[in-house]
Amino acid sequence: MMIELIVFDIDGVITDGTVIVDSCGREQKQINLKDIDAIYELHRRGYKIIAITGEDTEIVNYFEKRFPWKAFYRGNKNKRETLQQIERKHEIDRKSICYIGDGKYDIEPLMYAGVGVCPADAIDNAKNAADIILQNSGGRGCIWELVSILEKYDNESCSQNYFYQRLEEHTNIFKKLASDQELMDTVMQIGDKLIDIFNRNSALYLCGNGGSAADAQHIATEFVSRFYTERPGLNAEALSVNTSTLTAVGNDYSFERIFVRQLEAKAHVGDMVIGISTSGTSKNVLEALRYAKDNEMVTVLLTGGADNSKLSDVADYIVKVPALITPRIQEVHIFIGHVIAEYVEFKMFGEKGR
Repeated sequence: MMIELIVFDIDGVITDGTVIVDSCGREQKQINLKDIDAIYELHRRGYKIIAITGEDTEIVNYFEKRFPWKAFYRGNKNKRETLQQIERKHEIDRKSICYIGDGKYDIEPLMYAGVGVCPADAIDNAKNAADIILQNSGGRGCIWELVSILEKYDNESCSQNYFYQRLEEHTNIFKKLASDQELMDTVMQIGDKLIDIFNRNSALYLCGNGGSAADAQHIATEFVSRFYTERPGLNAEALSVNTSTLTAVGNDYSFERIFVRQLEAKAHVGDMVIGISTSGTSKNVLEALRYAKDNEMVTVLLTGGADNSKLSDVADYIVKVPALITPRIQEVHIFIGHVIAEYVEFKMFGEKGR
């Protein structure tokens, strides 16, 4: 969706956030001429521009009169609520709003707007909330940088527009993860269970088809090798999907039993099996989990957001990524695998070597 409205915080965005006090106690602030030009350039390009500032001082009068604002809100610290009022008043979808801010009162609007942007020197929580972190600091050319970014973001014929759209998909999924307490609890429970399994000298097996097979190998290697700490290798293995295994087992039995046959050969009671299936319908993976569960192993399924009510029949722990787009689901699966591997290493071996 195209950006139609840009909402600015002032201090730390249009100014550099410093305050100069003269001998009479009057406050002055610095503003970059390039950023003045950038605001007018955005206006010339047809963007509506609005300011929301938490301040209500003499100097705010200058900023209110200096630029061609569609609206100007001063002394306003509840910026998300104001953003929602703007959305209704101007009949504009929140996804068409770009918000730029740098401080604690900007965190909620940064998360609410379609595109949240912050300068390079924003506080950490604002950076975490933003979709885009600029390379320039507030009051030091960051708004000219925003002009360039929006030019590409709104131009569907530009290759960078495609990049931004995929990045937005990725970012939106991770924002959903950040508010999903149940998913986070499940991931950490898997980590704690895996620590117990490794302490008992039991094993971890992972399996997946296609791209998920590569994810299984990647995650297994994080345990066998190391994440940060120099330490012994942990007993983790990705079940094979090499051509010999696929053709031999597939011809003798069925392709649905390729992982099952490998578990029959090497897995034991008390091991853990992690199956990775973006759709949650891979028969080869689900049969492996069913076999593992029937034989008293701990079973985990990493999957996507598609509905499948029968998954609890085969998995003790289910991590459902809130997405239906396969590449984005796989990105989260790798992230979750990294979190678990890092957590297990930290809890078992500490931070030595980090």
